Amino acid sequence: MIKAGEMNELSVLRKSDLGYMLTDGNDEVLLHFKESDKELNIGDKVEVFIYFDSKNRPTATTHTPYATLQAPGFAKVVETVSNLGVFVNINTPKDVLIPLDYLPYDKQMWPEIDDMILISLKMKKDSFIAKPLNRFDIIDLPKTKSYEKDDVVDGYVIRPGVEGVGIVTKDMQYIFVHKTHLRRVYRLGEFVTPKIIMVKKNEYNGSLTQNKELMIGTDEEIILNYLRAHDGVMSLTAKSSSEEVEGVLKLSRKAFKRALGSLYKEHKVDCLLDKTVLIKK
Repeated sequence: MIKAGEMNELSVLRKSDLGYMLTDGNDEVLLHFKESDKELNIGDKVEVFIYFDSKNRPTATTHTPYATLQAPGFAKVVETVSNLGVFVNINTPKDVLIPLDYLPYDKQMWPEIDDMILISLKMKKDSFIAKPLNRFDIIDLPKTKSYEKDDVVDGYVIRPGVEGVGIVTKDMQYIFVHKTHLRRVYRLGEFVTPKIIMVKKNEYNGSLTQNKELMIGTDEEIILNYLRAHDGVMSLTAKSSSEEVEGVLKLSRKAFKRALGSLYKEHKVDCLLDKTVLIKK
């Protein structure tokens, strides 16, 4: 039986105008010429992945998928559709949908094009959908590397949340970053470089807060750019809530207050009771 969503070893039965007809001895499936990495002859054995084409027909490709029904993998976001979800490329001609149910309720945390999401494939009638993995999904995945305190690693946000964000690395390690170690709102699939701040029984806590001296210049520019784009006036002040600051500037309240204080000392802004004003020179 030919299995969709999996790798299958099949034989070339015959050649058609469109491609090669492959068989397992019972069922047949088409391998388009453009989906074959080499020219084939009748009787050849070939390893193929079975996906569903635009008409939901099982179709073969010799290209290795980034994820299968058995093995999760990272897939790149190629399109977002507000009333459907986001589509990811799994290295087949047809992209796969991550439905709304699997995405954050807050669309500010939705992935953007070119973000990377660790997914597994799921069958839904005669097609696939993609499901982002969570912390518990990756616990038993093989790890290719372990980390030590103060290591800075590459990863992708796997779970944005109120209390912090979960990150998965390409080594399939999970890192949790508490909200106190964040500087802004992060989105699902966003590339990040957390610093490991605690290792406990192969569990990792990290930080996305860089050295204060390195960060403050960037945060100042975010505030100044906002002021320049809004006639030199901003409703945010040092007393604004975390939600207000994050909603407007995508900065943590702590980072905002630090940068605002620096701008005030440099006489670049004036801090009034109900607003912040750009000082024009």
